[in-house]
Amino acid sequence: MSHFVMKVHENYAGRKVVAVSDADILDTVLEDTDKGLELKISREFYGENEFELKDILQFIVHADNVNVIGNKIVDALISEKMVDSKNVISIRGVKHAQIYNIAY
Repeated sequence: MSHFVMKVHENYAGRKVVAVSDADILDTVLEDTDKGLELKISREFYGENEFELKDILQFIVHADNVNVIGNKIVDALISEKMVDSKNVISIRGVKHAQIYNIAY
C-alpha cells in the first residue's frame, strides 16, 4: 500500500491548494540545472501526515489548485483520470504535476 503526505493550504478568500507528495521522498531536494529547476519537497509545504489515496481524492475534488510530486501519486492520479500524462514533468526521474480548477 502506498502512503502519501498531504497538506491543505487555504488563503484569505477560501481558495484551497492541496499539496501531495509520496511519503518516501519527503525532505529531499530535486535539482535539474539543465532545466533551471530546483524543488524542495518540504514538510512545511507538503505536510507530514500520511494519507491513503482514497482520502486524498476527496480533498482533490474540492481544491482550487493541486500540486503533486512523486511517481506513485502522479501515476495514481493518471489512473484516476485526474492528470493527463502529457501534462507531467520529470525532475531527476521524479514526476510532478499540477491541477487547476478554473471554473469560476
